[in-house]
Amino acid sequence: MSAEKDSISKKQLAFFTIQTAIGEGALTVPYSVHSQASMDGWISMLLAGFATHLVIILIWMICRKYPKMTMIEFLPQMAGKFAGHLISVLYIIYFIGIASLILMNYCRIINAWIFPTTPKWVIMSLMMATSYYLAKERLKIIVRFETLVSILLIIIIILIIFPLSKGNPLYIFPIGQSGIGPMIRGMREAVITLAGFELLLMVYPQVKGKDGDILKTMLISYTFVTLFYILIILSCFMFFSPEELSIIPEPVLYMLKAFSFRIVERSDLLFLSLWVVIVMTSIANYVFLASTGITQILKTGNSSKVTLLVIAACLLIALLPHNFLFISKLNKWFSYFALVMIYLLPIPLLLLTILRGRRKAAE
Repeated sequence: MSAEKDSISKKQLAFFTIQTAIGEGALTVPYSVHSQASMDGWISMLLAGFATHLVIILIWMICRKYPKMTMIEFLPQMAGKFAGHLISVLYIIYFIGIASLILMNYCRIINAWIFPTTPKWVIMSLMMATSYYLAKERLKIIVRFETLVSILLIIIIILIIFPLSKGNPLYIFPIGQSGIGPMIRGMREAVITLAGFELLLMVYPQVKGKDGDILKTMLISYTFVTLFYILIILSCFMFFSPEELSIIPEPVLYMLKAFSFRIVERSDLLFLSLWVVIVMTSIANYVFLASTGITQILKTGNSSKVTLLVIAACLLIALLPHNFLFISKLNKWFSYFALVMIYLLPIPLLLLTILRGRRKAAE
């Protein structure tokens, strides 16, 4: 891996992080957090954002000890050859799994809202073909494209803000009505939506700048991501009553469907057309992380073929026979796996890093 040749700036890291974190979850997160924390779901997201910032600091503390290595390269040194490779494989499975799950949820929503009679394999194949075209490139090329398309987020934010003028802020009061327990349970739904910061384990050596500046960039990026999701949640919570939110799985689209402009009659379809690009970048980033990990484990130089294999694996997983109930169960099962991989596992890894550092100092 040539870190100098393919290095990226701190600003590009910010856009890469934001594009990875903001994906298909934006459409369903209001329903998810409301199902657990009622109208205090936005507080659950705020708490999840705080927890995510803490884990980012943990991951940064690990990465700065191995500034020239990716996770795949330093884990065998940190945890031993067998355990290191096992953890690396688990992370690769996680990357492939989350890309497949994003694809499944994307296809379900596109089928329901735009192309109800189009076969799912056609929609999925088109998305993965586009994702492959981006994911097979070097990191520098990927982040340049994602920096360019980040302008779409401004349009999406404007579309989300507009319904606030018709909303009823009294719906979210009294604040804290659901209690601590439901808000904590809502955090589990929220933290999965915030997944994406784990990319730092793979791209840290390629980011130009001081360690402290990289941490600041990640924290600022995730502050934006957290506030973006809170904006979406509050817009839906103020627009729909608590009774309505409990039966609407994609409240963002239903909310936008109620509005039309002089030029655009269906603002929900405009939103979806922009959202497809955001989802594609998220899938492509996870495919890139998985293929990079496999390439480094196998020590192979042909990353485009590995990327194609990862794309094929994601497509096959997403095409498994399923219905809405199956996807819901899969989302729930995978959320527990994701919680372990990106929120819990960095804690023992950091402890191992500290212990290894003390052992070296003693020697």
